[in-house]
Amino acid sequence: MKKIILFGVLFLLTVQFSFSQKNAKPIISSYNFSGQTELWESIGSGILNYQADVMYIYGKIYVTPLMPDSANHKLPTLTEAYLYPLYNQFKKNKDEIIPGYSGDIFLILNFTTQPVQIYKQLANEMRPFSDMLTYNIDGTAHQGKLRILIKDKEQLNKINRIKPSFLGLVGNLKDIDQNIDPNKMPLIEVDFNELTAWKGIGNIPFEDFTKIKALVDKVHAQKKKISIANCPSYKTVADLIQTSKADFMTTSEATRMAGFFDTNK
Repeated sequence: MKKIILFGVLFLLTVQFSFSQKNAKPIISSYNFSGQTELWESIGSGILNYQADVMYIYGKIYVTPLMPDSANHKLPTLTEAYLYPLYNQFKKNKDEIIPGYSGDIFLILNFTTQPVQIYKQLANEMRPFSDMLTYNIDGTAHQGKLRILIKDKEQLNKINRIKPSFLGLVGNLKDIDQNIDPNKMPLIEVDFNELTAWKGIGNIPFEDFTKIKALVDKVHAQKKKISIANCPSYKTVADLIQTSKADFMTTSEATRMAGFFDTNK
């Protein structure tokens, strides 16, 4: 038991030291974590923002896009894989998930089914971690370090009709011209293929780059952040994200892409 505890302490110290050597990477990891070790390793690589598929199964929220075949499944819960390890960081670092990191960390949840049931359970599971959460409910604001978002407007409307929620919304390309309150919609996600036919080989056409840069500037003028999803996993795309000043790319290959970003830019 002592060896296990010592390993855990050394691992956390390694994560903190590792992160101190590099800046945060402009990445939202859409890879579903299977446990807290993967999240800590992600932080050590400078990847601080996450997206996960979640499902309500027999009274708990599990990280999965599909119903398991058996009741004896080994799927991780959302608390095990994301909420607890983030809160562990938050308390250990005196109300900062990452020391010195300004702004919120985003956790985007894809509700597969039963959005109201998932939210009720999520609200219950978030109670021990509520001081970590950033939210604005009917004018009552709380500034924490974690913002939980969903993408589906219809699901959020169903939830809010029952009770105003702490969830924020991820907008899409059409939402940019709506100029929605950034407290309600702090992030815009745009599919790479909506912006360009470029495949990440060679140089992006200049007219496509200027269009993307103008879009990024427009979103920033609304005090929102922007992520480009489903990008090819090449260094040329990492260069595009940085030169266009986009805040993030959303990718399931976060570890691979992290190595392409020059944190000195």
